[in-house]
Amino acid sequence: MRNIFTHLTVVLTIANIALGQLFLEQPPINYTEGKNFDDCELRFVTSYDQHESERKLQSWVTNIEVMDLTVAYGGVRAYKGEFQHMAAIGWTRSGATIDYLCGGSLITWRFVLTASHCSVDSNNLPPDTVRLGDTDLASTDDDESAQQIPIARFIKHPQYRESRRYYDIAVVELEKNVIPNSAICVACVWREPEAPEDLIDAVGFGALGFGKELSSTLQKVQLHALDATICAERIPTNRRQMPEGLRDDQLCARSETMDTCEGDSGGPLQTLRYDLLGNIFSFIVGVVSFGTPCVEGSTGVYTRVSSYLDWIEKEVNQSLSYEVCTGVNVCDRKFNRAVAVLVEPKWTNSRVGLLWKETETDIYQCGGLLIDYQFVITSADCVTSSKGPPTYVASSSDSDRAAIEEVFVHPRFTQGQPYFDIAIIKLRKYANLDEMYPICPWTERKHGDWRQVSLLAGATFLQRQSYVTVFNITTKGFGQYYAHGKDCSVGENVADNDLNCISNSDAFIPGLCQVRNVM
Repeated sequence: MRNIFTHLTVVLTIANIALGQLFLEQPPINYTEGKNFDDCELRFVTSYDQHESERKLQSWVTNIEVMDLTVAYGGVRAYKGEFQHMAAIGWTRSGATIDYLCGGSLITWRFVLTASHCSVDSNNLPPDTVRLGDTDLASTDDDESAQQIPIARFIKHPQYRESRRYYDIAVVELEKNVIPNSAICVACVWREPEAPEDLIDAVGFGALGFGKELSSTLQKVQLHALDATICAERIPTNRRQMPEGLRDDQLCARSETMDTCEGDSGGPLQTLRYDLLGNIFSFIVGVVSFGTPCVEGSTGVYTRVSSYLDWIEKEVNQSLSYEVCTGVNVCDRKFNRAVAVLVEPKWTNSRVGLLWKETETDIYQCGGLLIDYQFVITSADCVTSSKGPPTYVASSSDSDRAAIEEVFVHPRFTQGQPYFDIAIIKLRKYANLDEMYPICPWTERKHGDWRQVSLLAGATFLQRQSYVTVFNITTKGFGQYYAHGKDCSVGENVADNDLNCISNSDAFIPGLCQVRNVM
């Protein structure tokens, strides 16, 4: 009994010293040196029920997928804060009633993007007010976050003509700046020449069907962009209104079951994109212009925003670049839970960030994964940059750091080439297994069955097409990534025996992650 208590005292003392520390000066009491990775799982085994974790994760993913399917088609009620940029453009009538006949998108704190044909109503009267942050115009339920602001100017595109279907884009200047809150934030503008290939959202307070009244609640529907040739076959072109037919500055979108309708004019056709931290940004791809009668299988035509970037930026007197827009940090932005899902804290603490100076705070410059008590695997490209080798690693939360003792770069690696892009970092300290947990490398030469791999491999997150060596770091949890072997879109000359191509379904901000042309 005395020996048991003595041992317990030692364990408690060590635990007390290590509390909150991710890296220890001395090896842990259960430290063993492995000669290869064959016994990795045995050395780092825990009592944690991994199968239960996988079951919970799969249940979570399944629930998310089911929820996505329920809102994929048809007009569905939007929730508060879902479309923070959505603006309702109104006409004040006698008795202080307001008719909201058009939509728009807040793209700066002073300007709303909309359609030129929303400049007047059927009585040739201009709109005079904009409402933001409200998803139910007939109720006061979410009015605490709403803002009603008078219109100062309605700026139509100078080439717009009421008799034509072209140049149907405008910006509305408000009398004062919008104040951001949990329900209101600016959207970014899509700068790419082509529409996204994934589903895109159309949002508005328009009618729920042909000949029906306008909706008082904000509705959303998911559409597919249409090929211009197919669209031209679906849209009857009036030679007087569209003498040039459908043009490149217009795009079409449709769904089998629903479309934008009367009252949605000027509203956004949008897509969502993520930054590397999982923050979600809305990007306005198109502005609702016109379409076929809104019944099942109808087609809508939208003004392509990317065709008018110069004019829009000139009118709002501000750059609308991705860098400027995504740098706005005053909003209560949504966060991609699929990127940030936490199954078990110990499993996510294998990721470390590389630092070149002890005073640095940006832990997302380059990443690595703990594969042993004292060793981190990373990209050779990261440790051979012009800055020289890194000197510290930081935990994923930057709550603790460890100095780097030595860096081992694969002898066949060449800077600027994707081959043999792997390095090992030896730390001066040891991982505290109460706070961190090494991940075992995949030891098979073939990619095998590793459909589920860690979100934290290499960089913070992975782009749609990313390269990893066969020395892949894998777990049996977290997000879904799919192995494609050598089937990479950049060419077979890149995907050699020591590379595998993987992808995920997350869509990042354009240009955020780029594959370099190395051959």
